[in-house]
Amino acid sequence: MLDLTLIRNILIIAIASSIISTSLIQRIKEGTRSKKHMLLKSFIISMIIGISFTLSFSNATWQNSLWVGLISFIGADAIYKAFEDKIFDSFSSIENVIYIERDGKK
Repeated sequence: MLDLTLIRNILIIAIASSIISTSLIQRIKEGTRSKKHMLLKSFIISMIIGISFTLSFSNATWQNSLWVGLISFIGADAIYKAFEDKIFDSFSSIENVIYIERDGKK
């Protein structure tokens, strides 16, 4: 049986990691004239940042951090959107609203 909670957590960590690695890869692309081996460089950067981010900010294992690196290279946001309605509750379907009262007002 699939552990959907673990998959969701890995995808959420991969999204955060992907944001960081994508911006770093863009900086490297801007500073480099040669586009040779850019795919390999992107893969290595995604894996390093994904593994480092996961091990630093979560209690995930090495195996899970490798998945985060791979998913952030593939495109975590696209994968999350593909599974959003199938495995997870979409943000638009969440209707719970919490009101915090401040000075007797909502």
